[in-house]
Amino acid sequence: MAEKAGKADSKRLARKRQKKTKVSDIEKNLSLLLDTGEVVLGSREGMKTLMLEEAKAVVYAENIPENTKQDFLKYAEMAGIKAIEFKGSSLKLGKLCGKLFPVSVIVVKEFGEAEL
Repeated sequence: MAEKAGKADSKRLARKRQKKTKVSDIEKNLSLLLDTGEVVLGSREGMKTLMLEEAKAVVYAENIPENTKQDFLKYAEMAGIKAIEFKGSSLKLGKLCGKLFPVSVIVVKEFGEAEL
């Protein structure tokens, strides 16, 4: 009887291993960019920065509205800068930026030590 109690305890104590999430290169570069570079967060302020030709790159979440996405792609192409789609939601992009709210667009003014 004592053996059965011992086996039951060991089953309860066994934990499932959590899967390690793989951090992509763009996430590493974005966190480095946010620490060392100069960025503008948000679609309205980002569009202003892009129109003033102060931007060097644009990173946008994959779930932003299609018309906003097309506007950023059009202005980025006109300015000759790189537009990068972040493979995640705006909530995930906001969390990566250390914010508690969704961030749909990051406009890069200075890269710092990051390489996008």
